[in-house]
Amino acid sequence: MGRRLVFLSAALLTLFPVMAVYAHERFIRHDLKVPVHEQYFARQPGMLLGMQSDMLRIATVSCVLLLAFLVVFFFRQNLDDFIEHRLLSDLRGPAQRALHHLANFLTDKPVMLPWFKTVSEWAVVLFIRSPALVLMYSATNDSLVMPSYPLEPTSAIYYKYIQVFLAILMLTQTALPLAGALVVGTWVYLWRWGWMVAADALPVLTVAVVYLTSPWQSHKVAITELNEKQIRWVRLLLGFGFFALGWLKIYNYHLTAGVADNYPGVMNDPMIGFFAMGTNPLFRRENWIVAFAFAEVLSGFMLMVGIFTRVWGSMMIWIFTKLMLVTFGFEEIPHIYPIAATMVVVFSNKLGSEFSFVEKIQQKAAREGKTWLRLATVGVASLLIAAITVYALLYVLTFIDRSHLQQGVLS
Repeated sequence: MGRRLVFLSAALLTLFPVMAVYAHERFIRHDLKVPVHEQYFARQPGMLLGMQSDMLRIATVSCVLLLAFLVVFFFRQNLDDFIEHRLLSDLRGPAQRALHHLANFLTDKPVMLPWFKTVSEWAVVLFIRSPALVLMYSATNDSLVMPSYPLEPTSAIYYKYIQVFLAILMLTQTALPLAGALVVGTWVYLWRWGWMVAADALPVLTVAVVYLTSPWQSHKVAITELNEKQIRWVRLLLGFGFFALGWLKIYNYHLTAGVADNYPGVMNDPMIGFFAMGTNPLFRRENWIVAFAFAEVLSGFMLMVGIFTRVWGSMMIWIFTKLMLVTFGFEEIPHIYPIAATMVVVFSNKLGSEFSFVEKIQQKAAREGKTWLRLATVGVASLLIAAITVYALLYVLTFIDRSHLQQGVLS
């Protein structure tokens, strides 16, 4: 009966007739001030993979970086043993313990420290309740879920009250499966305005998984820890959401360029500059778009598949916090939610990898003394994963004319 009510609620919300969003507009300025070099994103006859040379260069830097992270990750246990037990074997006492905990954090192993567990529990509490803050903020700004989606004035009052009701369920931790159904229903409803709108809102599904897998008597339970399955689903959905949003920055490059035009300081980020190193200054904004996109693609991909999850998750937390507090200010306050979601993953001791089978194969080969099999397994697997992740979709995009897109999706 409970599950039936969940899906019925989601369906009713999806079909609600008067809750209309009349436009999808970003809540930060993104109007173009300078025309984009359209040919940069188009197919280049005679060029390798049909890509503009700077775009190909950024993609290659991204591929090499991903390849390096994959190889190191698959050999992480061997490297950890070498550093701790050989290179720094003379360390004793607090220094040795600090190194051990740091190594565990960087390689996604359990970190058995009291403060780490405390932060982990606090992050779960924030994660479960932070969507309520976003909903309250949206309700006061006549929007749906995020300020990105303005409500149609004639029906805004109804949806504002529903958002407040949903926020109360979240804040009081009451009937969380119902709250999860309403979140899923809202996301499905957004498909009425196109796949890009739904893709932009993908991260909201992360908390829905936790709600749906919580007990109906959730108000009587202190939820301060997620189980292994919940953590995996949070990691998969959150990572895929940012992976998709990264590609959307290239697909709908006009909007991304508009943000750069209104906030030129964002193009000075050193991390993004790393991806664009050695490119032609004449296409600085276009190079920044592709570099920015690949920074998010790689972050989302590694979070999704569980490759150095804590390393990339920590960088994402830093970037979102910087955007919220420094770059865009209070207009980016909804980023509290992805920050909380990422913190839950970073401070979890139940992390896993979707490519753990590669690591197991090389470890088995190591026990059997098959060195070349180890190297071949890791080398071939890493190269295939990196090349497909970086080049496949970018190659497809060169065939798609997006010059007509003037508005779109950005996160």
